Amino acid sequence: MKTIRILGFWICLALGLGLGVLAQRPPAPLSDKAPPGTFSAGRAMVDVRVIARRPHPTGSAEIARVRDHLLTRLGELGLEVSMRPGEGQAAYSRDGRALGVAAVQNVVGVLPGRDREAPAVLVMSHYDSVSNSPGAADDGMGTAAALEIARALKTGAKPLRDVIFLFTDGEEVGLMGADAFFARDPLAARVGVVVNMEARGDSGRVAMFQTGPENGTLLALMARTALGPSANSLASTVYEKMPNDTDFTHALAAKRPGLNFALIDNQLAYHTPLSTPERLNQGSLQHLGDQVLPVVQALARETALPPKAPNAIYSDLLGLILIHYPAPVGWALLALAAGLIGFSAARAIKGGATTPLQLARGLAGSLLLTLAAALVLHLTGRLLAVDSGQRLYDILGRFDLLLWGAAALGTGAGLLIVTALARGSRRLWPSLLALALGGACSLVGGFDPVGLGLGAVVAVLIWACLGPKTGVMGVWLGGLALLLLLSTAAQVLAPGATVMLVWPLLVASLGAALVLALGGTRDRRVALLLTLAIGLLAALTTAQVTAWGGWTFAGIGLMEPAVLAVFVLLATPALVPLAFDFAESPWGWTGVGLTLATGLGLCVAAGLPAASPERPNLTEAHHLSDPGAGKAWRVSTLPQLDAWSRATIIGDGGLDPVRQALPPFVNDPVWMSETRLVTVDPPSLGVERSGERLLVRVIPGPGAEVLTLKIRANAALSDPRLNGRPVTLASQPGAWSSVTYFAPDPNGVTLSFTTPARGRIEAAVMEYRDGWPGEARAPSAKPSDLMATGMSDKTAVIARASLGW
Repeated sequence: MKTIRILGFWICLALGLGLGVLAQRPPAPLSDKAPPGTFSAGRAMVDVRVIARRPHPTGSAEIARVRDHLLTRLGELGLEVSMRPGEGQAAYSRDGRALGVAAVQNVVGVLPGRDREAPAVLVMSHYDSVSNSPGAADDGMGTAAALEIARALKTGAKPLRDVIFLFTDGEEVGLMGADAFFARDPLAARVGVVVNMEARGDSGRVAMFQTGPENGTLLALMARTALGPSANSLASTVYEKMPNDTDFTHALAAKRPGLNFALIDNQLAYHTPLSTPERLNQGSLQHLGDQVLPVVQALARETALPPKAPNAIYSDLLGLILIHYPAPVGWALLALAAGLIGFSAARAIKGGATTPLQLARGLAGSLLLTLAAALVLHLTGRLLAVDSGQRLYDILGRFDLLLWGAAALGTGAGLLIVTALARGSRRLWPSLLALALGGACSLVGGFDPVGLGLGAVVAVLIWACLGPKTGVMGVWLGGLALLLLLSTAAQVLAPGATVMLVWPLLVASLGAALVLALGGTRDRRVALLLTLAIGLLAALTTAQVTAWGGWTFAGIGLMEPAVLAVFVLLATPALVPLAFDFAESPWGWTGVGLTLATGLGLCVAAGLPAASPERPNLTEAHHLSDPGAGKAWRVSTLPQLDAWSRATIIGDGGLDPVRQALPPFVNDPVWMSETRLVTVDPPSLGVERSGERLLVRVIPGPGAEVLTLKIRANAALSDPRLNGRPVTLASQPGAWSSVTYFAPDPNGVTLSFTTPARGRIEAAVMEYRDGWPGEARAPSAKPSDLMATGMSDKTAVIARASLGW
């Protein structure tokens, strides 16, 4: 029995981690022989392979090929097919002086329902990719899934309401297609609910990570229909505060309820050449369809769409079921937990197992445990120094090492504090170490107030709760009290965030109540069963926390590894009684040291540059021509040149590269090497005045995918219009304003303003075209451990004009 209790911590931790990892695995993909009414990743992959054959950004020749494929497939499926040309707009700066615009070609297929007047279900995905990425996942997967969902729906009974399949253009350049649809397309008025499909990686389980307001009944529908649901309300709560957007953003702005699905594992493939059909995890595609198809079927067949209801608190349990309940139930669960903790504390104090002082020290010790893990992980993030795209992709190439290393560091830091509490500890040297670690956070990346603050608070808590031994009941119940306080605060401030707090709290509170109610028995069988029950609760809690933590770390862990400290806190109440037995054993400090050393080693390995053909790093180089100035350059926007980019930018008669700017388009220094001037036809740029209106007109050159028009006047300009339509574009005398236009009309783009009687304006335009100039020396092939990013391997050309009046 004693050996089992000593090893119980590691056994339950290993079981929990293993179950949590298994819970994050997507299902096996179904082949194209699957029953007609089911979703088949095998069938959907046929479309993925066509869509993601090559990069297809908005305005490119390739996107026209993808669009033709969609139109053909929708026609084959018997849907009502239409093109929805429009113009999308997005603010590109907070001061209003930069505007993004795209001429978009949205594609729509409508599966008619029996009641054509009923509010329709909108299934949305985008069919454009970024430059230099085939976009198999983002969003070839969502586009192909929509086609497979349409096919599956066609095999069943006619739905009650229309199902509209919208394939937006221009998502990657600012959600332009969604803006055009929800703001200006009359078809949007028929939409009653939206299901959007996205991607930020190419593997793992697909999560429903965002909903709209008053989502209670919609979540209930998802819970009873989706297969293998994956969602939690904390993710939706956090996402609302982040600067990320998808097409679903415009659905929310239009006050449409809905669900937003995406996967986020293996972000090395996100917006890179690695996003190919061969690398796409077909199980992830299957998981997307397993959730979305049943939800869409239910929405399409219900007599009425889900009515508005108070927001739900929700989470999947190990990917098996989706629990959901309104906020008042959350208060009831907190009351139950409080009752269990109160019962346990009263029994423990009465029985002499702890004292009020020990409980207070246990509460402070649990806070110390959490913040110590946060300090160690925050310092790890600072030392990894993710300060550029190149550095980010170095680490993304070894993301699993970083995840497990950070988990080991967090576990080791937590076990260290538990061991110090269990055995008693000095306070001076640990507090000085905490201050040193906090100060070390400023060694990389400049002054770090967060690290210094964490170090100081940890030092104070060390003096508050270390020193004499603290009993297991004091730490266990004190930790539960801390989690109860945090859960109550979350219930008041953000109920959706409580789902990850309340359930570990409830499980651990139940375990404590069982121990205090049945503990002390002399019956060895009862004692063994109680030990096994505590172990089972600990393993299940660890599994769920592992699943939550892994998904969360994939989303924001590279920005702040300390986020894992939250999950250390969540697992602590369930594991601490087992951890105490190990901490008090002769191997306690050895286990702490080995765990921390393992975590450190994994994080060091993750941070070492290790590009390979399977995990390449980024490279970038392009041609920039200014025919009016009689100059040309080869340019790289990389912070540090690799061998290929350096050879490329000097490879056509260029000089040694230097970092310089080229206003108004290149304001921050980039690597530039002046090269020989070759023929590149510039866009036509003209400025003229007609009455009180100033007209700036650009006629794109051949093959233009995107152009950026910059204007700077010495007088106030007002009433801006683009191609005759009012736009929101601020101007300031002496400062540049810009319009970036994707897929520009070959006949020209006209920007106009009302002007004062006298003034002067400068105008400049830069456009990008695919490929290197025909007369230029082509660069060598990229090494297999490098992949193109951004506007690599494109040609930019500048034209300028001015006018005084």
